[in-house]
Amino acid sequence: MTVWNGPSRTHRPGVFHLSVTEKGEERYAFTVRGTSVSRRGSVPTALDPDRLFPQDDARAERLGERRPLEALTAECGVRLPRFALSRGRLHSFRTRP
Repeated sequence: MTVWNGPSRTHRPGVFHLSVTEKGEERYAFTVRGTSVSRRGSVPTALDPDRLFPQDDARAERLGERRPLEALTAECGVRLPRFALSRGRLHSFRTRP
């Protein structure tokens, strides 16, 4: 599983990406860039980007990555350390999907 986020900036929308692979093959993925959503494969309903990033929800921008991270916890059982959520970014590295 690969998850990354790029915060919105002046004149540039935020980006959230999720891809899930199994045995080296991508099962599904999506990238949300502002109001644009691109998908590959069959994304589970619990992780549907339209549900996690609703365009008509005024709170969506404020919630940022909170809603998708909570959905990942519920769907896949993965969690980030509290330090990463409260103090900034985790170390990053390149992965192969």
